[in-house]
Amino acid sequence: MKTTWVAAFALALTTCGAPSPGGGPALGGPAVVSDPTLDEMDALVRKKFYSEAVLEKVQWPKLVAAARSKLGKVRTPEERVSVLQDLLAGLHTSHTEYLPRTEPKYWELASIFEEIFAEVPAQCPEKEKRLPSLPIAWQDIGVAWKRIEGRWFVGGVFEGGPAAKAGLLLGDEVVEADAKPFEPVAAFARRQDQTVELTYRRTRGGALAKVRVVPRTSQPAKSLQEAMRASARIVEGNGARLAYVHVWSWTGDTMQQELESAIARLNKEKPSGYILDIRDGWGGAAPDYMDIFHKDVPVLVSRNREGQEFRVDAKIRVPAVVLINGGSRSGKETMAYGIKKHALAKLVGERTAGAMVAGSAHCMPDGALLYLATASVQVDGEVLEGRGVAPDVEVPFDIRYAAGRDAQLDAAMRALSAQATTSLQGGPK
Repeated sequence: MKTTWVAAFALALTTCGAPSPGGGPALGGPAVVSDPTLDEMDALVRKKFYSEAVLEKVQWPKLVAAARSKLGKVRTPEERVSVLQDLLAGLHTSHTEYLPRTEPKYWELASIFEEIFAEVPAQCPEKEKRLPSLPIAWQDIGVAWKRIEGRWFVGGVFEGGPAAKAGLLLGDEVVEADAKPFEPVAAFARRQDQTVELTYRRTRGGALAKVRVVPRTSQPAKSLQEAMRASARIVEGNGARLAYVHVWSWTGDTMQQELESAIARLNKEKPSGYILDIRDGWGGAAPDYMDIFHKDVPVLVSRNREGQEFRVDAKIRVPAVVLINGGSRSGKETMAYGIKKHALAKLVGERTAGAMVAGSAHCMPDGALLYLATASVQVDGEVLEGRGVAPDVEVPFDIRYAAGRDAQLDAAMRALSAQATTSLQGGPK
């Protein structure tokens, strides 16, 4: 069975909680709600959550009782989401979230775990009722969405996707889709190959503008893999040729193989430095993935009688920068920790998420995905949960209204370009 360090927990809303049979609560008592999802969630937390001490500390039964009472007062699906999200937030633990199908992370998580659901039926009972048809697919435009203070921002644009073709940029705030309030799943659902008009704001307090996009149907996990592949390129600055690749997801060997293939392609361009971007997206990296920095592996070069050269080299052998931020989670933090400890590259950006426990995903009765922390994790004996990994070079960056500019990437390019120039001039290395 595959394992992953991905964090997320999803709920797909269908109806609000209904009052329990019998005409309501006893006189003077709180409202009591029968909600199968809450019931199953409570049972799974009591049975599988990694720390009984945490459950005791937060008084989990009281949190559940309070949630039941609140569900008796909700009037909208959105209010129900908030109640259940707040309940899980009370555990103060990563890999324990609550997301409706109306949010992008639901679809990405479901896609990442779909093979596990097939292999472990207990994690997705009544799969046909609780899970969308397999393989998981949705309509999207190739954007890593970020919700900040209730607004949706472009947190990343996948190279070659509909959003990139339409001209959306990192930091754009998307306000409307076809003149309706923007929601990144609802806006494109069942709209593949149809035009959707987005209203967006590029600068803080600036005027609204419009752009037309054509959503595609895609499998989220494969889209993340394709986005990594498409991101791999050579960037030039101050006379230096730098290799760049963005690891949007590191969940499993397939992603590692894709990364190694990208490194091998870029190495043929003989870059003077590397920028490995592990900001945002999903974790999942196993510790041995750090082998990409193993310089002792020989470089194999062969030439045929026509003079064609074939190079086999999937290692980073030149100075490197690894970009991190608060969206670098889980397995990516294992990588950041090891890279920093062994001085394999310079970490640039912001402290990682501090989301370092192991978890399992479970399908809920209403179509939810519960991703629940089920085991503690230490890295070389250290606990990174709640702490994260600090960068070597701190570069704060608020993506909102960035208009495509990336302060952290710029800092990485400056550092590597200066190092490459010094080396070319015969200065200290």
